[in-house]
Amino acid sequence: MQVNRNNSEKLWTKDYWLTFIYAMSTSIASNMLMTGLPLYAIHLGGDSSISGMLFGFFMFVAILFRPYFGKLSDEKSRRIVLIIGAVTTAFITLSYLVAFSISLLLILRSLHGIGFSATTNASGTIISDIVPKSRLAEGVGYFGLSSTIATAVGPALSIYLIQQFNYQILFIVAGLIGLLSIVCSLFINYEKRNPTFVGKATERKTKRKISELLFEKTAIPTGVVTAFVYVGMGASLTFIPIFALSLGIEDIGLYYTFYSFALLFTRIVGGKLADKYGSSYVIIPGLVIMTLSFVVLANAQSLGGFILSGVLYGLGLGSVEPALNAIMIKLCPPDRRGAGNSTFFTAKDIGGGVGAIALGFISLHAGFKAVFLYSALCIILAFLAYVFILRRQMRNVKRDEELKLQANIV
Repeated sequence: MQVNRNNSEKLWTKDYWLTFIYAMSTSIASNMLMTGLPLYAIHLGGDSSISGMLFGFFMFVAILFRPYFGKLSDEKSRRIVLIIGAVTTAFITLSYLVAFSISLLLILRSLHGIGFSATTNASGTIISDIVPKSRLAEGVGYFGLSSTIATAVGPALSIYLIQQFNYQILFIVAGLIGLLSIVCSLFINYEKRNPTFVGKATERKTKRKISELLFEKTAIPTGVVTAFVYVGMGASLTFIPIFALSLGIEDIGLYYTFYSFALLFTRIVGGKLADKYGSSYVIIPGLVIMTLSFVVLANAQSLGGFILSGVLYGLGLGSVEPALNAIMIKLCPPDRRGAGNSTFFTAKDIGGGVGAIALGFISLHAGFKAVFLYSALCIILAFLAYVFILRRQMRNVKRDEELKLQANIV
């Protein structure tokens, strides 16, 4: 498979807009369920450990399918994966209407991971194809606004529908929003078939090991940092509504609203700063701010404390995530971006999934304060991994490029 390269500096093309709307609609539906399903599990008689398992099983199934979708995306078509993800996600979302037991809820949530795996892998890969290289961090950062808007809308809408109506209305609305992604996927068609390219790709395929077909080694250092960062994301999405409920705090949807506005701000300016000054300029301060956000959250006793934590978390994550994504794309060979995105998102899934399950059991035995302090520790580990692993890889790649340039000049 070969794709058209965007040789101009135009960013907001038709395919960029369609992919943006696709990602936004699937993310809104996903965030509605991330917030609503833990509460629904408690409604059915579960506890916070079940809430963690819902998130963890979802992520682990996504991990299992990411290599397959990355391979399919590179060797066949990004669009096929895009459509598979949209249809699967919409169908499973509507299927929650018949989930009247914890066991069935866990099964459906696990299957939902297949759709999540396909949608995020394909949309991220398409963006890496169509964004001009000189505006990579900026383009990735703007694309991240789709998830930012989803985080602002999804959790608050979920809580509103539960409070004003019921869980069945939540699942119907989320499913209808997900249907929009199917429409968008049918109109994204920028790929071109090239027999020569396909022949070469097939030849490379026979020479590669299975592991090389499923994962991209250049994306692993970025993935290590990302995995530690996303332990905190799993904690944030899964346990904050339950933590607030235990404290008798209402209107917790405001946490996600303020978090989203802060995330929006840093995504707009962070990508430009990373392109202009370098990744470390935004990643290191972002990790420090994220650590502080979890310390504040662990000690929060009022809605104001939650909101302050949300603002800090949004500022930090909005700086860190698009910069890490851009680093992965820069280090990854163009014909391996599907596998690269699979590796990158697998790292997110591992961090979020392991974090949700482990922290769910920690919440039962040590309380929610311990949950968020462990999350802060994971951000510190992400900082160490960035400084001592990822930056070394970036320096080595830059040195190799300079040596090749010198050799060509000579």
